[in-house]
Formats: sequence, C-alpha cells, structure tokens
Amino acid sequence: MRTQSKKVFLMVFLIVCINPVSRAHPVPKPLSYHYLPPSNSESPVEERAEKEKKIPPNYFAIVFYKPTYILPYYYTGSPYQSVYKNHTPNGDHIERSETKYQLSFKVPAWKNVLNNPSTLYLAYTQLSYWQAYNRTAFFRETDYEPEIFLANETNLPFFHEWKINFVNIGAIHQSNGFGDSMERSWNRIYIEAISSTDNLMISIKPWLVVHDRGFRNHNPNMANFLGYGQVLVAYKFYNQVFTIAAHNLIEGGGRHATFEGTWSLPITAYLNVYLQFFSGYGQSLIEYDHRTTSGGIGIALSNWI
Repeated sequence: MRTQSKKVFLMVFLIVCINPVSRAHPVPKPLSYHYLPPSNSESPVEERAEKEKKIPPNYFAIVFYKPTYILPYYYTGSPYQSVYKNHTPNGDHIERSETKYQLSFKVPAWKNVLNNPSTLYLAYTQLSYWQAYNRTAFFRETDYEPEIFLANETNLPFFHEWKINFVNIGAIHQSNGFGDSMERSWNRIYIEAISSTDNLMISIKPWLVVHDRGFRNHNPNMANFLGYGQVLVAYKFYNQVFTIAAHNLIEGGGRHATFEGTWSLPITAYLNVYLQFFSGYGQSLIEYDHRTTSGGIGIALSNWI
C-alpha cells in the first residue's frame, strides 16, 4: 500500500511540474540589488491571488498550495530510535542523514461561491522522509494531509498599509497511514487570517482538534505538543523569500515551542535553492512527542509567497 502511494506521489508530482497552470507565482526577475519594488505595488499575497484568478476552469487547474520541495540531504540531530524499534527493514537504525520532500497542491472546486469573492478549494499535502542513505533505503514516514477550505478574499484595510487579504475556514485530516501501533492521526477545523503589506505576509491560524476515536486511541496527547494553532511569517527581499512558522508558543508555558525557518533564492524561472531548519516537536506525525533539531538543503518549486 505504501509502495503504491509513492507511485501515486510521483505521478502527481510530474503532472504538477509539467502543468504550466500550476505555477501560480510570477516568473522571477533577474537579481538586481539596485531594484526595490515601489511602495504602492501589490503585496506578494495579492500578486499570487491575481495569478490564481487567471487559472482557466478546466480539469487540469492544479496550483501549488504549501511549499513543494525536495531536500536530497536532510540531517536530523536526534532520530526517534525507540519508536521505530522492530518497525524497520532488518531492524535497521534510523540514520541521521536522509531525504525529505513535500508535495502540496490545491484545486478550485467552486469559484465565486454564491456570487461572493470566495473560492472553495480541495487541497492535498504529502510529506515524506526517505532513508536514502540507509543500507535498505526505506521510507520511514509519510504523512498524508487532505484538506477542504473556503478562501474568502476580503482585502480589508487594517493598519497603515496593511490589509487583511483572506479569511479562510477549513477542515484538515492528517495521518501517516500505518494502521497499527505506529498509527498517528488527527482531524482539525480551523480559521485563518492572512494579512500582508509590501513584501511581508503574516498568517494566524488557530484550530480546533476533533477528539474522535482514532485520536483517543493512537495519540490522545498530540495537541499538547503540536498546539492549537500556527503563526507563519514570510518576507520577500528582492527575489529571496524568508519564512518562519511556529506553533505551541503559548500552550504549556512554551515548553513545547516549535519553529521551522526557510530561505529560498531562484536559480531558474521555476526552481529555487531551498534551505530549511527545524527545531522542536512534530517534525513528522510519528515524532509528535519527540524534540529534535534538523536542517536540509535542496530545490523548491514553490513557496508561501
């Protein structure tokens, strides 16, 4: 089953890469450190929204959602060895060096809902950790994340040049698909406010955790480590993009605070050098209660802005 999912991933990855509609970001300008965008230019959020509006209504209208990338080299400082005991090929230990990749896309299922500036999206994100440098080269974890959300474009003036661009409402299911003692899953309902000005974007996304049977049976304390929301900040400096995402900053007195930072720089019209740094809990679902510090380098096809 998990082997088939990898084949599906590769097929979808190729479709998204080949499909020109999927590239919702503008073609980057050549690097010039004498160029600054004018103060009255569109924010990166508005620029991306305008690109997505131009997507024609056809069955191939797939666009990037969260960052889509591959990190051929990803280093985890303290692998969660105990949770994998008797669950790896030939009893292999988890190597610190591995490959990490993520595919994320969305499909506009219903535009201009009830003649309002709202779009209903179906989205899917898949995050995988491949022990490529291990002698048996197995996938130690793959997290599957289908999602449905209503994106409400508001563009309300907020403070000085800030606008509240979107207020989104959605539901997420996330699991690793193991189905036994290694199963990790949870369901969430969220509301998200996205605000921007010039080259800066801030997303505040609180969520409600659904305490269903799967959650109670496999990971009843997951919210204690992964929190009840996320804050994301993205900044565009010339053609570079810096981001930092954080969760669990307040709950539990910040004992489980977690951060993920990235930096990207375009090297072609559609490829970016991509650096990622992680510190905290929940690098993957199987590691939700395990603290680690990790980092990697690779190539990204898309980013938050």
